[in-house]
Amino acid sequence: MTFLPADLPHTAVRGANFAQSVAKLAALRLRERVRESRLPDEFHPQDDDEFVVAAYFAGDLSSVYQLEQWVWPFKQLEARLKELGHSKQPFGIIVRNAVVAKHLNGVTDFPVRFSRLTKGLDKFMQSPSLRAVFYVNQGTSNFQALRYPEPAHVHLSHGESEKISMISNQLKGYDYVFTAGQAARDRIEQTLYGMRNDRMLDVGRPQLDRPRSVPSEWEEFKTSNSDGKVVFYAPTWEGDSRAMAYGTIAYNGEDIVTSLLEAGYRVIFRPHPRTGVMRSEFEKAVENVAEIVRSDPRGFLDESPDVSWQLDEADLAVVEMTSVAFDWLTSGKPLVMVKPHDPQAEVLDGGLLDRCPAVDPKSRESVVDLIDEAVSRSGSVAELAQFYLGDTADGAQTARFIESSERVIRDRSEERRLKHAE
Repeated sequence: MTFLPADLPHTAVRGANFAQSVAKLAALRLRERVRESRLPDEFHPQDDDEFVVAAYFAGDLSSVYQLEQWVWPFKQLEARLKELGHSKQPFGIIVRNAVVAKHLNGVTDFPVRFSRLTKGLDKFMQSPSLRAVFYVNQGTSNFQALRYPEPAHVHLSHGESEKISMISNQLKGYDYVFTAGQAARDRIEQTLYGMRNDRMLDVGRPQLDRPRSVPSEWEEFKTSNSDGKVVFYAPTWEGDSRAMAYGTIAYNGEDIVTSLLEAGYRVIFRPHPRTGVMRSEFEKAVENVAEIVRSDPRGFLDESPDVSWQLDEADLAVVEMTSVAFDWLTSGKPLVMVKPHDPQAEVLDGGLLDRCPAVDPKSRESVVDLIDEAVSRSGSVAELAQFYLGDTADGAQTARFIESSERVIRDRSEERRLKHAE
């Protein structure tokens, strides 16, 4: 007789489920090893690598966007390092996932190195030329790289925001933190004990200096849909804990988009790429909202590679607690925020959610009701941009990033010279 799981005793069901999980994990590991074995030798750290600066990334494909948004600023830094007479390839990338390595090799001409094992990481991090390593997230695997004392370790993050992760005590593990502006330094100093101001360098958001191009799909959309103000709706993901539960699309996404479309606005809908990774109802919500957008002639589903052109094309934004809201400040245009639905989501008092009109789950006001208020308060947006990002004139943020990077390289070179002279 064949027993189905439902026919088995409770402990047997648990045992069967555990065995299935183990089998799936083993199959996944086997696939990963196969992919690793197929990577060409050029992906492994090389004897002749002369990287002065590198980016470390241990995430998977679902989070590789965090690194990709820094590729353009890294290119500007590389050009400067070449001007200063460093090696022909002064910038490299080290990843811990073979799929990510292959993916990045198709989107950037930076040398991409891969090592899952400590041996390869040792070779990369202990290169005599290496002076600084950048980190774009707070992944726990970062600490495998932070143990190497020779290069300076610099935390970049992948966007400015007031999420609780931005004031994590993990920041103390880095030699430097490149902050966006005054607001970031203030909240770090006020929250973390012993975090010195001289370890924080303001760089703004250099990604915003990148030349922007409007997708042809949007140009075609405008040709047939030219009436109505444009709203950029860019909700964030659900977060990996209740303290980080800033995303609300599963609760009010359909209402927000429907009310905007019914009010005559054209809507650019761009969901966070990680939405639904933790909770299936958020994945379903994105599908439902996307269907509403597709079925309305004034709706545009944004599948472009980054957030940039939307700042120029949209007339106002509806955004949750995410870096998109802070990038939007540089546009000087009206902003409506959306407050978290989960009461345990940690919100900073006096932050952007308090400084802008915000959709509140406890209020009956719709997003449309708040737009007039946002328009009337748009004059303060420039002041907020200065507070959060500093000078946002063309090229200013990139210049600060390069200057700060040069300072780190110089300081670490001098520190190493003095240490080895002892």
